[in-house]
Amino acid sequence: GEFIDGEVTAGGIAMLLLDLNPAYFTVLCEEINGNDYTLVVKEMTARAIKKFNNPAFILSYGWDVELGWAFGEAIIRGMEEVAGDTVAVWGGVAGDDEQFQETFVYTNGKNFRRALIMLVLDADKVMVTGRSASGFKAVGTEKILTKVVDNWIYTLDGEPAADMVLKYMGLDLSKEEGEKFNPGITVFSIQKNEGAPVMRASAAFNWENRSIAVTGDVQEGDRFRLTLPPDFDIVETVTKDAEEVRKTLMPEAEALVMFSCICRLIELRPMIGAEIDGIKNAFGVPMAGFFCYGEFGRATNGKNEFHNLTCCWVALKEK
Repeated sequence: GEFIDGEVTAGGIAMLLLDLNPAYFTVLCEEINGNDYTLVVKEMTARAIKKFNNPAFILSYGWDVELGWAFGEAIIRGMEEVAGDTVAVWGGVAGDDEQFQETFVYTNGKNFRRALIMLVLDADKVMVTGRSASGFKAVGTEKILTKVVDNWIYTLDGEPAADMVLKYMGLDLSKEEGEKFNPGITVFSIQKNEGAPVMRASAAFNWENRSIAVTGDVQEGDRFRLTLPPDFDIVETVTKDAEEVRKTLMPEAEALVMFSCICRLIELRPMIGAEIDGIKNAFGVPMAGFFCYGEFGRATNGKNEFHNLTCCWVALKEK
């Protein structure tokens, strides 16, 4: 789905028209073939730096099963390797209205199923300020991820990950029930070494080895807590966060672009319009965005991250 302000639609097009000097931006779009995606990311970032001394990025890529969510983390780290860890990176993974079948990115005459697209802004000419906000409240005691393989969590504090999650959900399943069990959207709050926690959502459940897959990068040693189901407080939290950014960092924004996780639409159904309107009204400027399969943005007081279940928005102003 997509939205303009708090008006949410599906199967449509949302557009934000900007009158910006063409010398202040460029658009890069490259197809991703085979396993060369890390090289593609670095080459595109190098081209952006050659164009602008101080680039800021708004990006997306076409999601598919083969690339999965691991590609999101590779994008962030590959860009930082070339441009440094202070570079501004915002965006969201292309979606297809919850079908998880086929997505596209495009610009002018280029249209790709598997590609990375970057809107590169000259940050010396355009102010680019954003925020990543989830509003999910972590509960319970903090645990350590003690065994992780790719995006599969095997043990927490040395105990099977799935057993702990089932206990949290109040479930005691038989073998037959466990083999058919779908945990739905279980939200994990992952505390990194710095900054606000990063959200991860459950993607799959393995009864045989009691592991759980999540839709994003996790590392052994990460600290972990589960979260409460969302309520209206989540809207208030995200809105106040936007108001604080307007007051302290961007009092005169000219446009907003938002990338909101598709799972926020699923979890917040009746409240999602209020959340979008709350952020838009904090700035009082035109806004457009879409629901995506993973979000890019700097964690509050932290570093650039690939997020799940998060609302990432960016405010723009020509200097």
